[in-house]
Amino acid sequence: MHPIYKGLPNKQIACIDMMSFYASCMATLHNLDVRTVPIAVVGNFKQRGSVVLAASPPMKKRFRVKTGTRLYEIPHHSEIRLFEPKMSFFIEMSMAITNILHKYVPAEAIHVYSIDEAFIDLSGTEKLWGDPVQTVKDIQVEILETLNLPSTAGMGPNMLMAKLALDLEAKKTGFAKWSYEDVQTKLWPVSPLSEMWGIGSQTEKSLNNIGIFSVGDLAHTDVKKLEKKFGIMGNQLYHHAWGIDLSKMGPPLLEGQVSYGKSQVLMRDYNTVSDVKAVLLEMCEDVARRARGAFKAGRTISLGIGYSNKAIDGAYCLT
Repeated sequence: MHPIYKGLPNKQIACIDMMSFYASCMATLHNLDVRTVPIAVVGNFKQRGSVVLAASPPMKKRFRVKTGTRLYEIPHHSEIRLFEPKMSFFIEMSMAITNILHKYVPAEAIHVYSIDEAFIDLSGTEKLWGDPVQTVKDIQVEILETLNLPSTAGMGPNMLMAKLALDLEAKKTGFAKWSYEDVQTKLWPVSPLSEMWGIGSQTEKSLNNIGIFSVGDLAHTDVKKLEKKFGIMGNQLYHHAWGIDLSKMGPPLLEGQVSYGKSQVLMRDYNTVSDVKAVLLEMCEDVARRARGAFKAGRTISLGIGYSNKAIDGAYCLT
């Protein structure tokens, strides 16, 4: 093993992700198989420009309909099943998944990453459940048999490696486990860079501009050069390229960290400053009202923007 990994944590962490979660939930409600039936969950049937929030694998493969596709772009076909979202049911199912995880590990060993994805640390559970790899597969089976939700899972020595194993391999195979020894053969060849978790399109462009086109290129770039270009993020990019992550597990909600957000899909382009400000003001007022109602004070404000021109995007954060 490379000397860079000496003394680093080598845990048994898994990242479990539900397959097409919203579509899977609706399939469960209507006694359908998300793996064989073309299903799409659409934000609002009354708006032809409403977007697809989730699509089943057959919907993506057969009809090229995926998250972000507009309602009017979905072909008319007798086999296609369309549903509007049932958020209360989605949250209920997400909580049921977490309850299953609680059967295997304590709360402090669970990090709920999103409504359909969670990290669990199985380090030290061997005496209870046996091989951690088999334990993860048993959890996947229990979620499928209990909730009728298929899943994929990645494992690694830290949260980053578990997430990379999930995104880059397990989503194709159902399960994958990566170790530090796999970094050079499985992570370094990844290109374009935006395929790696944590690297967006703008960062990818900036890296490309200084001659970095693969994760391997990133791993072999002088860390001082990256820090000069990207600040502390440059240091993180370098270590992530080596599969190094010192993040600690822990459920944010149990630590009192709460966020309030609002997303909105616009049905047309907004080209004037006054129009854009009106939309932002509406969103800010809604989020602020909810925060006040819960007697919460904010610390970090984040704004993400997606454009109709997919060549550009933006994200801003103010602490």
